Amino acid sequence: MRFRLVGIVVLLGGLCNCETVDYTKYVDPLVGTEGAIPGSSLGGGNMFPGVALPFGQVKLGIDTSVLNLDQGGISSANSGYTPRGNATGFSLLHTSGTGGQPKYGVVSQMPLLGSLEEQGINVADNRTYLTNRTNEVAQVGYFRTTFERTGITTELTASQHAGVLHYTFPPSTNGTAHILIDLAHALPSGGGGYISQRYVKGELTVDPAGHGYSGSAWYDLGWNQGEAWQIFFCGNFSKPATRARTFWTPYNHLVPPTSVPTLSPYYDIYASDNLAIGTLFSWEFEPSDGLQVESRVGVSFISAQKACRFVEDEVPWTQSFNTTAQIVKDTWNREILSSITIPAENGPANDTLLGLLYTHLYGTALMPTDRTGENPGGWNSKEPYYDDWYTVSIEFSFVYFVLRLVPDVGQRFDGYLPDGRSANQNGRTQGGSNADNVLADAYIKGLDKVKSINWGDAYKAVQKDADVTPRRNIDFNAFDGGTKEGRNALPDWISLGYITKDYSRSISKGVEYAQNDFAAYLLAKSLGTKQDAARYLQRANNWKNFWNPDATVNLGTVGFGVHTGFFGSKSAQGIFDDSVNVTNCGGCTWGDLTYEGLIWEYSFNVPHDVAALINLMGGPDAFERRLDASFIEGFSAGSGPANTAGAALFNPGNEPSFQTPFLYNYINGKQYKTVEKTRYIVNKYYSLARSGIPGNQDAGAMATWLIWNVLGLYPVTTQPVYLLSAPLFRAVDLRLGTTDPASASYKSKTYLRIRAPALNANNIYVQGVKLNGKSINRSFVWHDEIVGGGTLEFIMGSKVTAWDSGELPPSISTGWKAA
Repeated sequence: MRFRLVGIVVLLGGLCNCETVDYTKYVDPLVGTEGAIPGSSLGGGNMFPGVALPFGQVKLGIDTSVLNLDQGGISSANSGYTPRGNATGFSLLHTSGTGGQPKYGVVSQMPLLGSLEEQGINVADNRTYLTNRTNEVAQVGYFRTTFERTGITTELTASQHAGVLHYTFPPSTNGTAHILIDLAHALPSGGGGYISQRYVKGELTVDPAGHGYSGSAWYDLGWNQGEAWQIFFCGNFSKPATRARTFWTPYNHLVPPTSVPTLSPYYDIYASDNLAIGTLFSWEFEPSDGLQVESRVGVSFISAQKACRFVEDEVPWTQSFNTTAQIVKDTWNREILSSITIPAENGPANDTLLGLLYTHLYGTALMPTDRTGENPGGWNSKEPYYDDWYTVSIEFSFVYFVLRLVPDVGQRFDGYLPDGRSANQNGRTQGGSNADNVLADAYIKGLDKVKSINWGDAYKAVQKDADVTPRRNIDFNAFDGGTKEGRNALPDWISLGYITKDYSRSISKGVEYAQNDFAAYLLAKSLGTKQDAARYLQRANNWKNFWNPDATVNLGTVGFGVHTGFFGSKSAQGIFDDSVNVTNCGGCTWGDLTYEGLIWEYSFNVPHDVAALINLMGGPDAFERRLDASFIEGFSAGSGPANTAGAALFNPGNEPSFQTPFLYNYINGKQYKTVEKTRYIVNKYYSLARSGIPGNQDAGAMATWLIWNVLGLYPVTTQPVYLLSAPLFRAVDLRLGTTDPASASYKSKTYLRIRAPALNANNIYVQGVKLNGKSINRSFVWHDEIVGGGTLEFIMGSKVTAWDSGELPPSISTGWKAA
């Protein structure tokens, strides 16, 4: 175990010239919390609507159960929240916008009211106290909900490592309020069984005088199927409880408790496997008066003492609830939301566009999680460290302007770079080793000059991904396992130049491996040997080895019907399987040929050599016709209800299709179709409704795609290139981050000013582009042309114009090899 990702230092630009502007008023945290079925989260964005600082370790929010609710299919509360789910508590750790199985929903509290016995409440069984909610409010820095059954109102705010929970208990005939802490509380999976995360064991110390509690608990499984991990906590109350009691009960995450545990005056307890423990704090109050109690809870991956210090340092009792909430808003305004501003020359504000812009800008910075100084085990360090990676290569496509991420890789601890990672453990790898792409993208886009990044170690880590087959973990979903880290199909990839069906997701893995090897090539050119660079470049062309020139799809529509040449499934003997369906992937899941995408979609995914791809598809005309067919509704059965939006072969709800509408830029004179298709997608699939995201957010991926469209740019992974569409504002200022990790990049004074003065509802087509006053006739810009700031002007009009007659975006087959 020698490698780990030490961290990503997030450097956001400086204050705009309007630091008093409150951009949080345009953010609606509830956007993306609902799917296509009203009241159901299935197929929705799975957005976290609770309270967090940018990349905060604490994400304090409500947890809900979808038990006995018709969700239209298997559905889970990935972020804790579901539209109609019954509340089971409030917990401090969550993810946002993730698919797959839930993770976290731990370190919880649940307020209760009245006699528990008379209400039939079993403190070890949340089915006996879950409740409907009403009067909910979600804002940046603040969340509020009221329980319908008891009338308890809970208000939330948070700091980086601590949460503040303010409870208002209404008048009650019994005059008893309770706060339940159940260490076994964790978000369950709609799929149940093996994949659902579990409580393992815990320890708990309670102040006999009722002032607070501390301890730790262990959990395992969940989304990344990780091994057991430990979280420490420390909580206290604004007023001491009248009584504090603890309890224990046999625990099985698949079987609800069958007995009611005894509440006992034991104040320092621990339990090993299969025993759940918790504590109940109770306050007696005058029945006619009601009661207010506030709790402040810190969490740490290091120790309970450190969790206590987080409470003292970040949310001391001398600091009011409202002050903490305001700090959260101010931080979001300063560090994230002011990174993109709309100047007065834009004209009258469009509140819908402003809402889309700032809601999704907010969505890009909820994950990953900043755990700097919170690295557990034998590698506790002050180096920047971030955890909770999902769809790692997509998360960082917005990093080089607004969220300037500086990766630093240490060849030390965790074995391989993460394709996914959670609870400080790698997993799950859906295809290739896509952290390689992130590092190469950072290197090629100018961060090679940052001295604090050890690029030598970075290259060694990428080399290990490229050349060393990882030890095979067994996975319930993937028949061949190998989903924790690295590239498990390297034996086929290196010996055959493609991947056979002996490995799951063989086609989509092959597509990603080729991109990963191009990333390795880029780093090897400067940091490795000529021999390694040549070897990786050759392997970056392996995608051609499983291109089946005879694979044919007849869509049966005049003008769009027959298309020949797609990725295929090839045996070790070199024979293609002619039965493979290009437009239907079955479940598109762990055991299929492709993951969460059709072969049709994946066949567009060769960003490092689109020119060669165009040739294999029959030339520019055939390529254009295939792109056109991708956006016709009705040609696709989709890739599963949780990962599909619409019925076109292009799927706006998942990453394999993200770059497809921009590929018209690789054909001279066709950039106008990029504008048409991207605007169509934004208008059809994105809105400020709760269902306004076309699929799970994937930790900021969907938000990132939307923001690039707002700007009229799209980054090509592992190339210093941005494809041009057209901005959605007449004027937008983008603050660029610094390249100095020691300098908070929100202090940057460098801006890229994007202008489209003639833009209106009719003038959507680009007539020409000027970069710093000089006309260009190409549909892309180089990173070096804009990284230092300047003005990018789009001349807009109502008619299609073939203004883009010049140089095409680079491809390795046309001579671009990153000089």
